[in-house]
Amino acid sequence: MKIRCIANTGASLPENYLDPAVNRTTETLFRLTVGKEYIVYAIDQAEGKFWYYICDDNFIYYPQKHCAPLFEIVDDRVSKYWRFKLWENGLLEIAFPHWLNDPYFYEKLTDKEPAEVDLFKRIKALMDIEAEKPPEATEIVEKELVTAPI
Repeated sequence: MKIRCIANTGASLPENYLDPAVNRTTETLFRLTVGKEYIVYAIDQAEGKFWYYICDDNFIYYPQKHCAPLFEIVDDRVSKYWRFKLWENGLLEIAFPHWLNDPYFYEKLTDKEPAEVDLFKRIKALMDIEAEKPPEATEIVEKELVTAPI
């Protein structure tokens, strides 16, 4: 899945996304470039808010969580590496299995745990290659699958 940044300030966010406690105010400038496309590595949704995990303009070694209203979807193909999980607390997450199977995966990744950093690096490379395939290539294969005799 690919998204394009359409805004990079808190002033562009709906009010329910603003949270001064985490420096998300109308004055906030996010580490994003308007017009730039980003690959989505995970998505989560809670309390009516959607978040994309992307490698933003300050990417070091892990994806950052950004408010979905700052983007438009430019390629809606779902990654073959994604799985879906609905947690007991109502949080919906879409990510690769390792992320979903370990409730502390993201914390370990941001804490620079070697196994999680290495795993994300490998998954990121696979998802980057997948995202760079033109949508037409996927559409041709899908058409062949749909019309193939059973």
